[in-house]
Amino acid sequence: MESNGESSTDRPLHWPTVAAVYAGLVLGIAWLVYWGDYRNAAWLGLIGGGGACTAYSRVLEGRRMAARAQRWQWVGAVFYAAFFLWAGSVLLRTL
Repeated sequence: MESNGESSTDRPLHWPTVAAVYAGLVLGIAWLVYWGDYRNAAWLGLIGGGGACTAYSRVLEGRRMAARAQRWQWVGAVFYAAFFLWAGSVLLRTL
């Protein structure tokens, strides 16, 4: 997908963007908890946790710590898997 041949791990993360995304995520979770929608707040937390683990693995890859980065990618995958299994089970129950 990269046009000039470099991978996405070769470029540093744009930290203001990461901060803005997670500020919005925290506000969304706070809003959902305030209105009593705990399930969707937990879902946002799982997605945010997976994204945070993925971003941290990119930081570690940039520091040439591939083994530690791989572990954080797996932890992020666990967050995403938990979300998809939970959301999938809710979807199947509604059908």
